[in-house]
Amino acid sequence: MSIHLLCLTSDGGVPIFSKKRGDCENLPFSTIASLNGVHMFCKSQSVDLSITYLEDGMIVWKEYEGTLMMIGIARGIPEKVLRSLMDYSYYAMVFCVGIAAIKKIKNIDRFKRELKNCYALIDQLMEVTESDFFRFTEAVLCSESMAMLVKLNEFSIQIGSPFCSILVRQKIACGTEGWWDLDIVDRKLLMVLLNASSTIQQDVPVFLPKKSPGIAYRFISIPITQGVSICALCGAEPPYDKLQALSQQFWMNEIDLLITAEQNYPKNYPATIELDPSILGFLLLSKEQSKYVISRNVHQTSTGKRTLSGNHRLDILRTFFHQSVDTMEDMFREGEKVINLEQYWCSDYHKCHALLEDQNTLCVLYTSVIPTHIMRLITQKTLNTLISDKDVCW
Repeated sequence: MSIHLLCLTSDGGVPIFSKKRGDCENLPFSTIASLNGVHMFCKSQSVDLSITYLEDGMIVWKEYEGTLMMIGIARGIPEKVLRSLMDYSYYAMVFCVGIAAIKKIKNIDRFKRELKNCYALIDQLMEVTESDFFRFTEAVLCSESMAMLVKLNEFSIQIGSPFCSILVRQKIACGTEGWWDLDIVDRKLLMVLLNASSTIQQDVPVFLPKKSPGIAYRFISIPITQGVSICALCGAEPPYDKLQALSQQFWMNEIDLLITAEQNYPKNYPATIELDPSILGFLLLSKEQSKYVISRNVHQTSTGKRTLSGNHRLDILRTFFHQSVDTMEDMFREGEKVINLEQYWCSDYHKCHALLEDQNTLCVLYTSVIPTHIMRLITQKTLNTLISDKDVCW
Protein backbone atom coordinates (compact mmCIF):
# COMPACT_ATOMS: atom_id res chain seq x y z
CA MET A 1 0.00 0.00 0.00
CA SER A 2 1.25 3.47 -0.87
CA ILE A 3 -0.33 6.92 -0.94
CA HIS A 4 0.77 10.31 -2.22
CA LEU A 5 -1.40 13.28 -1.30
CA LEU A 6 -0.67 16.58 -3.02
CA CYS A 7 -2.30 19.99 -2.62
CA LEU A 8 -1.65 22.92 -4.96
CA THR A 9 -3.27 26.22 -5.85
CA SER A 10 -5.71 25.84 -8.72
CA ASP A 11 -4.66 28.90 -10.68
CA GLY A 12 -0.86 28.72 -10.52
CA GLY A 13 -0.07 25.20 -9.34
CA VAL A 14 1.90 26.46 -6.33
CA PRO A 15 2.48 23.55 -3.91
CA ILE A 16 0.72 23.86 -0.54
CA PHE A 17 1.79 20.49 0.85
CA SER A 18 2.95 17.08 -0.33
CA LYS A 19 2.60 14.01 1.88
CA LYS A 20 3.23 10.32 1.44
CA ARG A 21 2.70 7.07 3.29
CA GLY A 22 3.80 3.54 2.61
CA ASP A 23 6.43 2.08 0.33
CA CYS A 24 7.00 5.01 -2.01
CA GLU A 25 9.49 7.78 -2.70
CA ASN A 26 8.98 11.54 -2.73
CA LEU A 27 7.66 12.82 -6.04
CA PRO A 28 9.91 15.30 -7.89
CA PHE A 29 8.43 18.74 -8.55
CA SER A 30 8.45 18.06 -12.29
CA THR A 31 6.07 15.11 -11.80
CA ILE A 32 3.78 17.14 -9.54
CA ALA A 33 3.74 19.97 -12.07
CA SER A 34 2.95 17.55 -14.91
CA LEU A 35 0.04 16.01 -13.00
CA ASN A 36 -1.38 19.46 -12.32
CA GLY A 37 -0.71 20.58 -15.89
CA VAL A 38 -2.66 17.66 -17.35
CA HIS A 39 -5.69 18.60 -15.26
CA MET A 40 -5.39 22.31 -16.17
CA PHE A 41 -5.20 21.46 -19.89
CA CYS A 42 -8.30 19.25 -19.67
CA LYS A 43 -10.11 21.98 -17.75
CA SER A 44 -9.28 24.52 -20.46
CA GLN A 45 -10.88 22.15 -22.98
CA SER A 46 -14.02 21.76 -20.80
CA VAL A 47 -13.07 18.17 -19.97
CA ASP A 48 -13.43 16.95 -16.40
CA LEU A 49 -10.42 14.78 -15.59
CA SER A 50 -11.23 13.11 -12.27
CA ILE A 51 -9.36 9.78 -12.36
CA THR A 52 -6.96 7.68 -14.36
CA TYR A 53 -6.00 4.09 -13.58
CA LEU A 54 -2.47 2.80 -13.36
CA GLU A 55 -1.40 -0.82 -13.72
CA ASP A 56 -1.58 -1.30 -9.94
CA GLY A 57 -3.22 1.89 -8.70
CA MET A 58 -4.93 5.16 -9.58
CA ILE A 59 -4.53 8.93 -9.75
CA VAL A 60 -7.46 11.10 -8.64
CA TRP A 61 -7.85 14.87 -9.12
CA LYS A 62 -10.36 17.06 -7.31
CA GLU A 63 -10.72 20.83 -7.10
CA TYR A 64 -12.10 22.59 -4.02
CA GLU A 65 -13.66 26.05 -3.91
CA GLY A 66 -11.96 26.95 -7.20
CA THR A 67 -8.73 27.70 -5.31
CA LEU A 68 -7.23 24.34 -4.27
CA MET A 69 -6.36 21.28 -6.32
CA MET A 70 -5.95 17.97 -4.48
CA ILE A 71 -4.20 15.08 -6.23
CA GLY A 72 -4.22 11.59 -4.75
CA ILE A 73 -2.03 8.73 -6.01
CA ALA A 74 -2.63 5.37 -4.40
CA ARG A 75 -1.90 1.68 -4.68
CA GLY A 76 -3.54 -1.03 -2.61
CA ILE A 77 -6.64 0.88 -1.43
CA PRO A 78 -10.11 1.25 -3.00
CA GLU A 79 -11.01 4.37 -4.96
CA LYS A 80 -13.78 5.19 -2.49
CA VAL A 81 -11.29 5.27 0.39
CA LEU A 82 -8.85 7.50 -1.52
CA ARG A 83 -11.62 9.97 -2.37
CA SER A 84 -12.70 10.03 1.28
CA LEU A 85 -9.11 10.72 2.35
CA MET A 86 -8.88 13.64 -0.09
CA ASP A 87 -12.21 15.10 1.02
CA TYR A 88 -11.35 14.82 4.70
CA SER A 89 -7.93 16.39 4.09
CA TYR A 90 -9.70 19.38 2.55
CA TYR A 91 -12.20 19.47 5.42
CA ALA A 92 -9.25 19.40 7.84
CA MET A 93 -7.95 22.57 6.20
CA VAL A 94 -11.35 24.26 6.63
CA PHE A 95 -11.43 22.91 10.20
CA CYS A 96 -8.23 24.80 11.06
CA VAL A 97 -8.40 28.06 9.08
CA GLY A 98 -12.04 28.52 8.06
CA ILE A 99 -13.65 28.66 4.64
CA ALA A 100 -12.93 32.35 4.04
CA ALA A 101 -9.16 31.80 4.08
CA ILE A 102 -9.54 29.03 1.48
CA LYS A 103 -11.95 30.81 -0.86
CA LYS A 104 -9.59 33.77 -1.12
CA ILE A 105 -5.91 32.97 -0.65
CA LYS A 106 -4.24 36.36 -0.39
CA ASN A 107 -0.71 35.33 0.53
CA ILE A 108 0.58 31.80 -0.13
CA ASP A 109 3.33 31.84 2.52
CA ARG A 110 1.00 33.14 5.22
CA PHE A 111 -1.64 30.60 4.18
CA LYS A 112 0.88 27.77 4.62
CA ARG A 113 1.80 29.05 8.07
CA GLU A 114 -1.86 29.19 9.06
CA LEU A 115 -2.20 25.54 8.00
CA LYS A 116 0.56 24.42 10.38
CA ASN A 117 -1.86 22.82 12.85
CA CYS A 118 -3.73 21.13 10.01
CA TYR A 119 -0.83 18.93 8.93
CA ALA A 120 -0.98 16.77 12.07
CA LEU A 121 -4.65 16.02 11.30
CA ILE A 122 -3.86 15.07 7.70
CA ASP A 123 -0.98 12.86 8.90
CA GLN A 124 -3.39 11.15 11.29
CA LEU A 125 -5.94 10.63 8.50
CA MET A 126 -3.29 9.10 6.25
CA GLU A 127 -2.00 6.90 9.07
CA VAL A 128 -5.40 5.25 9.59
CA THR A 129 -6.51 5.17 5.94
CA GLU A 130 -6.45 1.37 5.74
CA SER A 131 -8.21 0.73 9.05
CA ASP A 132 -10.60 3.67 9.41
CA PHE A 133 -14.26 4.08 8.49
CA PHE A 134 -14.41 7.67 7.28
CA ARG A 135 -18.20 7.87 7.38
CA PHE A 136 -18.42 6.67 10.99
CA THR A 137 -17.02 7.61 14.41
CA GLU A 138 -15.88 4.90 16.83
CA ALA A 139 -18.07 4.18 19.85
CA VAL A 140 -18.15 1.79 22.80
CA LEU A 141 -21.13 -0.13 24.18
CA CYS A 142 -21.59 0.41 27.94
CA SER A 143 -24.32 -0.77 30.28
CA GLU A 144 -23.72 2.51 32.11
CA SER A 145 -24.22 4.72 29.05
CA MET A 146 -27.91 5.51 29.64
CA ALA A 147 -27.20 6.60 33.23
CA MET A 148 -24.24 8.66 31.99
CA LEU A 149 -26.42 10.27 29.32
CA VAL A 150 -28.90 11.50 31.94
CA LYS A 151 -26.07 13.22 33.81
CA LEU A 152 -24.51 14.47 30.57
CA ASN A 153 -27.76 16.22 29.59
CA GLU A 154 -27.77 17.97 32.98
CA PHE A 155 -24.13 18.96 32.50
CA SER A 156 -24.91 20.23 29.00
CA ILE A 157 -27.55 22.60 30.37
CA GLN A 158 -25.24 23.74 33.14
CA ILE A 159 -22.42 24.81 30.80
CA GLY A 160 -24.78 26.11 28.11
CA SER A 161 -23.63 23.81 25.30
CA PRO A 162 -25.96 21.40 23.47
CA PHE A 163 -22.95 19.62 21.92
CA CYS A 164 -21.47 17.32 24.59
CA SER A 165 -20.20 13.75 24.71
CA ILE A 166 -18.47 11.31 27.06
CA LEU A 167 -15.46 9.44 25.69
CA VAL A 168 -14.06 6.18 27.02
CA ARG A 169 -10.50 5.74 25.72
CA GLN A 170 -11.26 8.16 22.86
CA LYS A 171 -14.40 6.21 21.91
CA ILE A 172 -17.86 7.75 22.26
CA ALA A 173 -19.87 6.20 25.09
CA CYS A 174 -22.80 8.61 24.84
CA GLY A 175 -23.63 12.03 23.46
CA THR A 176 -26.35 14.64 23.69
CA GLU A 177 -28.93 15.00 20.93
CA GLY A 178 -27.06 18.05 19.67
CA TRP A 179 -23.81 16.06 19.45
CA TRP A 180 -25.39 13.41 17.23
CA ASP A 181 -27.07 16.10 15.11
CA LEU A 182 -23.62 17.33 14.08
CA ASP A 183 -22.61 16.18 10.60
CA ILE A 184 -20.35 13.13 10.58
CA VAL A 185 -17.57 15.22 8.99
CA ASP A 186 -17.56 17.61 11.96
CA ARG A 187 -17.68 14.83 14.54
CA LYS A 188 -15.01 12.83 12.76
CA LEU A 189 -12.56 15.72 12.65
CA LEU A 190 -13.08 16.45 16.34
CA MET A 191 -12.12 12.85 17.12
CA VAL A 192 -9.14 13.02 14.75
CA LEU A 193 -8.00 16.16 16.58
CA LEU A 194 -8.03 14.29 19.89
CA ASN A 195 -6.20 11.28 18.47
CA ALA A 196 -3.57 13.47 16.81
CA SER A 197 -2.89 15.40 20.00
CA SER A 198 -0.39 14.39 22.66
CA THR A 199 -2.76 15.53 25.42
CA ILE A 200 -6.45 14.90 26.08
CA GLN A 201 -6.80 18.33 27.70
CA GLN A 202 -7.94 20.61 24.91
CA ASP A 203 -9.20 24.15 24.36
CA VAL A 204 -8.91 24.69 20.62
CA PRO A 205 -10.71 27.04 18.20
CA VAL A 206 -12.18 25.02 15.32
CA PHE A 207 -14.27 25.77 12.24
CA LEU A 208 -16.81 23.00 11.70
CA PRO A 209 -16.78 22.40 7.90
CA LYS A 210 -20.48 21.52 7.74
CA LYS A 211 -22.09 23.38 10.65
CA SER A 212 -19.99 26.52 10.91
CA PRO A 213 -17.19 26.89 8.32
CA GLY A 214 -16.98 30.66 8.82
CA ILE A 215 -17.28 31.14 12.58
CA ALA A 216 -15.07 29.27 15.05
CA TYR A 217 -16.26 27.26 18.04
CA ARG A 218 -14.12 26.27 21.02
CA PHE A 219 -13.60 22.52 21.28
CA ILE A 220 -13.17 21.58 24.93
CA SER A 221 -11.89 18.23 26.20
CA ILE A 222 -11.64 17.71 29.96
CA PRO A 223 -10.25 14.47 31.49
CA ILE A 224 -12.31 13.23 34.45
CA THR A 225 -10.58 9.91 35.09
CA GLN A 226 -7.53 8.33 33.48
CA GLY A 227 -9.54 6.93 30.57
CA VAL A 228 -12.76 9.00 30.56
CA SER A 229 -13.11 12.58 29.31
CA ILE A 230 -15.91 15.06 28.63
CA CYS A 231 -16.01 16.87 25.29
CA ALA A 232 -18.03 19.96 24.40
CA LEU A 233 -18.34 22.68 21.78
CA CYS A 234 -18.59 26.13 23.39
CA GLY A 235 -18.50 29.80 22.53
CA ALA A 236 -15.98 32.32 23.86
CA GLU A 237 -17.23 31.86 27.43
CA PRO A 238 -16.76 30.39 29.99
CA PRO A 239 -12.94 30.15 30.26
CA TYR A 240 -11.32 26.72 30.36
CA ASP A 241 -10.29 26.93 34.04
CA LYS A 242 -13.89 27.57 35.05
CA LEU A 243 -15.16 24.73 32.88
CA GLN A 244 -12.57 22.35 34.30
CA ALA A 245 -13.47 23.20 37.89
CA LEU A 246 -17.17 22.90 37.13
CA SER A 247 -16.65 19.52 35.44
CA GLN A 248 -14.65 18.07 38.32
CA GLN A 249 -17.27 19.24 40.80
CA PHE A 250 -20.21 18.01 38.73
CA TRP A 251 -18.81 14.53 38.02
CA MET A 252 -17.29 13.97 41.47
CA ASN A 253 -20.25 11.88 42.65
CA GLU A 254 -20.28 9.86 39.40
CA ILE A 255 -16.66 8.70 39.43
CA ASP A 256 -17.57 5.08 40.22
CA LEU A 257 -19.99 5.06 37.27
CA LEU A 258 -17.30 6.36 34.91
CA ILE A 259 -14.67 3.91 36.17
CA THR A 260 -17.10 1.01 35.64
CA ALA A 261 -17.78 2.20 32.10
CA GLU A 262 -14.05 2.33 31.41
CA GLN A 263 -13.75 -1.36 32.28
CA ASN A 264 -15.53 -2.20 29.02
CA TYR A 265 -12.25 -1.41 27.26
CA PRO A 266 -10.71 -3.12 25.29
CA LYS A 267 -13.69 -5.41 24.53
CA ASN A 268 -15.87 -2.37 23.77
CA TYR A 269 -19.03 -4.18 24.84
CA PRO A 270 -20.50 -4.96 28.31
CA ALA A 271 -19.31 -7.95 30.32
CA THR A 272 -22.95 -8.98 30.71
CA ILE A 273 -23.12 -9.84 27.00
CA GLU A 274 -21.93 -13.35 26.13
CA LEU A 275 -21.08 -13.96 22.49
CA ASP A 276 -21.49 -17.29 20.78
CA PRO A 277 -18.33 -19.45 21.11
CA SER A 278 -17.94 -19.55 17.32
CA ILE A 279 -17.58 -15.74 17.08
CA LEU A 280 -14.04 -14.38 16.80
CA GLY A 281 -15.05 -10.71 16.47
CA PHE A 282 -17.73 -8.33 15.22
CA LEU A 283 -18.24 -4.92 13.64
CA LEU A 284 -21.51 -3.12 14.42
CA LEU A 285 -22.44 0.04 12.49
CA SER A 286 -25.32 2.48 12.92
CA LYS A 287 -26.18 4.49 9.80
CA GLU A 288 -28.61 6.70 11.69
CA GLN A 289 -25.91 8.13 13.96
CA SER A 290 -22.88 7.27 11.79
CA LYS A 291 -21.03 5.36 14.49
CA TYR A 292 -19.46 1.92 14.85
CA VAL A 293 -18.19 -0.53 17.45
CA ILE A 294 -15.50 -3.05 16.56
CA SER A 295 -14.40 -5.82 18.89
CA ARG A 296 -12.79 -9.22 19.10
CA ASN A 297 -14.21 -11.95 21.32
CA VAL A 298 -11.55 -12.03 24.04
CA HIS A 299 -12.93 -15.33 25.37
CA GLN A 300 -12.51 -17.14 22.07
CA THR A 301 -9.38 -18.45 20.38
CA SER A 302 -9.25 -19.48 16.77
CA THR A 303 -9.74 -23.19 16.17
CA GLY A 304 -9.00 -23.07 12.47
CA LYS A 305 -5.87 -24.18 10.63
CA ARG A 306 -3.98 -21.18 11.92
CA THR A 307 -4.39 -18.87 14.89
CA LEU A 308 -5.79 -15.38 14.27
CA SER A 309 -4.38 -12.70 16.56
CA GLY A 310 -6.66 -10.02 17.96
CA ASN A 311 -5.42 -7.32 15.56
CA HIS A 312 -5.61 -9.69 12.60
CA ARG A 313 -9.26 -10.41 13.41
CA LEU A 314 -10.08 -6.70 13.36
CA ASP A 315 -8.20 -6.28 10.06
CA ILE A 316 -10.26 -9.07 8.49
CA LEU A 317 -13.50 -7.41 9.63
CA ARG A 318 -12.42 -4.05 8.18
CA THR A 319 -11.42 -5.67 4.88
CA PHE A 320 -14.69 -7.58 4.74
CA PHE A 321 -16.67 -4.37 5.22
CA HIS A 322 -14.70 -2.30 2.70
CA GLN A 323 -14.44 -4.91 -0.06
CA SER A 324 -17.80 -6.64 0.27
CA VAL A 325 -20.44 -5.02 2.46
CA ASP A 326 -19.84 -1.34 1.63
CA THR A 327 -19.34 -2.03 -2.07
CA MET A 328 -22.38 -4.27 -2.41
CA GLU A 329 -24.55 -1.83 -0.48
CA ASP A 330 -23.86 0.88 -3.07
CA MET A 331 -24.54 -1.49 -5.96
CA PHE A 332 -27.83 -2.82 -4.61
CA ARG A 333 -29.37 0.43 -3.34
CA GLU A 334 -32.73 1.67 -4.57
CA GLY A 335 -33.21 5.14 -3.15
CA GLU A 336 -32.97 4.76 0.62
CA LYS A 337 -33.64 1.01 0.53
CA VAL A 338 -30.91 -1.62 0.32
CA ILE A 339 -31.98 -4.74 -1.58
CA ASN A 340 -28.99 -6.90 -0.68
CA LEU A 341 -29.39 -7.73 3.02
CA GLU A 342 -26.62 -10.31 3.56
CA GLN A 343 -23.04 -11.01 2.60
CA TYR A 344 -20.90 -14.13 3.10
CA TRP A 345 -17.16 -14.75 2.98
CA CYS A 346 -15.73 -18.26 3.44
CA SER A 347 -12.08 -19.35 3.54
CA ASP A 348 -10.02 -22.19 4.94
CA TYR A 349 -9.14 -20.13 8.01
CA HIS A 350 -12.31 -18.19 8.87
CA LYS A 351 -15.80 -17.22 7.72
CA CYS A 352 -17.55 -13.83 7.66
CA HIS A 353 -21.22 -12.94 7.59
CA ALA A 354 -22.89 -9.52 7.37
CA LEU A 355 -26.52 -8.68 8.06
CA LEU A 356 -28.15 -5.36 7.12
CA GLU A 357 -31.26 -4.68 9.16
CA ASP A 358 -33.01 -1.27 9.32
CA GLN A 359 -30.30 1.28 10.21
CA ASN A 360 -27.83 -1.28 11.58
CA THR A 361 -25.19 -3.44 9.94
CA LEU A 362 -23.48 -6.28 11.79
CA CYS A 363 -20.40 -7.99 10.38
CA VAL A 364 -19.30 -11.11 12.27
CA LEU A 365 -16.05 -13.07 12.01
CA TYR A 366 -16.52 -16.79 12.70
CA THR A 367 -14.26 -19.78 13.11
CA SER A 368 -13.83 -21.81 9.94
CA VAL A 369 -15.57 -24.88 11.39
CA ILE A 370 -19.01 -23.27 11.77
CA PRO A 371 -21.58 -24.56 9.24
CA THR A 372 -22.38 -21.79 6.75
CA HIS A 373 -26.15 -22.13 7.11
CA ILE A 374 -25.89 -21.52 10.89
CA MET A 375 -24.18 -18.13 10.58
CA ARG A 376 -27.36 -16.22 9.73
CA LEU A 377 -29.13 -17.38 12.91
CA ILE A 378 -26.18 -16.51 15.15
CA THR A 379 -25.65 -13.11 13.50
CA GLN A 380 -29.33 -12.24 13.94
CA LYS A 381 -29.26 -13.32 17.58
CA THR A 382 -26.04 -11.38 18.22
CA LEU A 383 -27.45 -8.21 16.65
CA ASN A 384 -30.55 -8.39 18.83
CA THR A 385 -28.41 -8.98 21.92
CA LEU A 386 -26.14 -6.01 21.23
CA ILE A 387 -28.83 -3.40 20.54
CA SER A 388 -31.76 -4.54 22.71
CA ASP A 389 -30.32 -3.63 26.14
CA LYS A 390 -32.24 -0.54 27.34
CA ASP A 391 -29.26 0.55 29.49
CA VAL A 392 -27.00 0.79 26.45
CA CYS A 393 -27.15 3.88 24.22
CA TRP A 394 -27.25 2.72 20.60
